[in-house]
Amino acid sequence: MKQEHFIQAANRRLRVQQIGHIQANAPTLVFLHGGIDSIEMWRDFPEQVHQATGLCVIVYERWGHGQSEPLTEFREYDTRAEEAGEPLLDLFKHFGLTDVILVGHSYGGVISLVAASLHKEVVCAVVSIVPQMLIHDQCLAGAQEAKEAFENGDLRKKLFKFHGEGLDILFYDWINRVNSEAYQAEDCTQYLQQISCPVLQVFGKEDGFGYLPNLDLSKKHIPSQLSVKVVPDAGHYVHLDAKETVVNEVKEFCLTL
Repeated sequence: MKQEHFIQAANRRLRVQQIGHIQANAPTLVFLHGGIDSIEMWRDFPEQVHQATGLCVIVYERWGHGQSEPLTEFREYDTRAEEAGEPLLDLFKHFGLTDVILVGHSYGGVISLVAASLHKEVVCAVVSIVPQMLIHDQCLAGAQEAKEAFENGDLRKKLFKFHGEGLDILFYDWINRVNSEAYQAEDCTQYLQQISCPVLQVFGKEDGFGYLPNLDLSKKHIPSQLSVKVVPDAGHYVHLDAKETVVNEVKEFCLTL
């Protein structure tokens, strides 16, 4: 059963979907989408994970995304620690969550790792799918391709149906930060070193944004149990390109907790 909510988190109105019932004696999976994504852009991946694990799933849209409260200005700073802080804590409190597995993709994959270091009393595990912690050359090239597709291709049309009139400020908020020297200089190492819960990272071997620098950083600095799955013939949306494989990885990971 799927329910839709709008909640207040960090003084912003955020859209949330809940799949299944929150269970007192089992963790809840909270999904964090990518940098220009929305709830619908997960497609049926959250439902498939719910069916495979039997756990309640909560999927939400961050400020500026989808049907959540739109952005009003560009943010010229790294928002990952901010998004991992008060908004998530307010979401946990709203639903009374005390045992959470975070499932994040790309930008959301980084937020999930940062949140694991900040909310140790709530976050019991993390599934981080292609986390973009480092802005390296291949990542910048992928962002430039996205910008070209947005301005001269059909990417804007594809994204508009998910974000509506708030799309332009959302897209350029993302692309401008990726291209800023200040953002590129940000270091997630301090957060990775504070993670104490088990982590599963999933990468697509053909990810156009690149994955090896982020995998190397994780192996070097995450002190807790780290499991890694690199999926061949899959790209940045590895959970869609190889959905059955990734759903099974998440299921098996949850069984180990």
